[in-house]
Amino acid sequence: MQRAPLLAITSAYRMASTNCLSAVAGVLPLDLEVRRLVMNRKLRKGEVTSQEYENAIARLIEEWQDRYDAMDKGEWTKFMIPDLARRVEIPLKLDHYTTQFLTGHGDFNSKLYSFKLQQSPNCSCGNGAETVRHVLLACTRTRDFREKLKTVMTEEGAAWPPDSGAFLRTRRTYETLRKFSKDSLQNRTDR
Repeated sequence: MQRAPLLAITSAYRMASTNCLSAVAGVLPLDLEVRRLVMNRKLRKGEVTSQEYENAIARLIEEWQDRYDAMDKGEWTKFMIPDLARRVEIPLKLDHYTTQFLTGHGDFNSKLYSFKLQQSPNCSCGNGAETVRHVLLACTRTRDFREKLKTVMTEEGAAWPPDSGAFLRTRRTYETLRKFSKDSLQNRTDR
C-alpha cells in the first residue's frame, strides 16, 4: 500500500526495496506513520505534552531504525543513509539520478546484468564491474565529475573515500552528490 507512493516520491526503479525507499524518502513505514498521526492528534487535543509527543516520535524513529538495520536488503542504501533520525531532520530534494546513487538500483551494468538486461556486469572503462560504488569512487569515465565531488567533500570536512552517511553531512555535500549523480548518468558516452 505504501510502495507506490514511495516510488513516486523517490523516482526510484521498482526493484528497490520498500525498506530503502522509505529511508530515501524520509517517510516512516505506514504502521509507524499511523502511530505518529495518533500521537499528533493527542497532542492537538492536549492529551499529551509536547515533550511526550517528541519522546514518542523519537521512539518511533528508533523502532524504524531497528527494522531498517535488521533487513538483509539495501546494504548500499544503509551505507549512504545509515542514520534515519538524521535523514528525517534534513529535507532532501530527490530526483531520478540521485535516487539511483542512494539505492544502488539504476543504470549500472552490474545491476542491469543481475536482471539479464546487460550482457556483462563490467564497466566500459575496463576496471571491473560497474557498480554504484565503482562509478562513485573509481570509474575513469566519471573522474572529472568525481574531482568536483571530492573537492566539496574535503572543504566540508568529509574524508575521501567517504564514510558511511558522509553525503548527508551538510546540504552542500548532498547537493554536490546530486550534481555528480546527474552528470555521471546523463553524460554517459558508452551507451
